[in-house]
Amino acid sequence: MLNINMPGIFMFVLGGVVAGVGLLLRVPDAYIMVAIGAALVLADLIWRARSFGASGWLTNRAFGGSLSVLPMWVVGLIVLVINGGRMLF
Repeated sequence: MLNINMPGIFMFVLGGVVAGVGLLLRVPDAYIMVAIGAALVLADLIWRARSFGASGWLTNRAFGGSLSVLPMWVVGLIVLVINGGRMLF
């Protein structure tokens, strides 16, 4: 049986919804990606806040969304940093 992280899939779909809305509104790509990164970070940290104080609550896939081995909040931060830099230059 597959070991599927449902919160991670939900957050992946949430990023797709944010991207779709941005494309419909014709927002520049870097701004869409920053919004996707922010949505991933917020969704994952809000989900993980339910387990705040438990050992590994920030990095353990059992407490939030994950994409492979990376927590979704890390994926969101990577997207934010890369595209925040694109917005500046």
